[in-house]
Amino acid sequence: MNDHAMQSATPASALLTRLQQQGFSLSTTPDNELQVRPASVLDDGLRAAIAQHKPALIALLQGGEVLADDRRRCRDCYHLQTAGNCSMAALGRLPGVPRWYLPAKDVQGRCHLFCALPY
Repeated sequence: MNDHAMQSATPASALLTRLQQQGFSLSTTPDNELQVRPASVLDDGLRAAIAQHKPALIALLQGGEVLADDRRRCRDCYHLQTAGNCSMAALGRLPGVPRWYLPAKDVQGRCHLFCALPY
């Protein structure tokens, strides 16, 4: 695996994806501070995760090339069930994919329904 692919699978990039999927907007200020909007909706768990990964989140937001590779592993997705199947496929939410779909857990791919596992 090359460095670029490893960077795309960092906990900070998964957190950024998760926050964006939940409707949060993240940006940096000219003073290199992190802004998360709407901050009033953040719970304590998200605040702690953001604080833990703040330098990496700022680096991701300032260096767009890090996020250019949006591939993820199914094993890192909330929708992968313990039986190995994709719950979104089972619900018919993945067009062209059979409901019994058993994804390769460790192969990187793109999925518009990817949902990062909670920390």
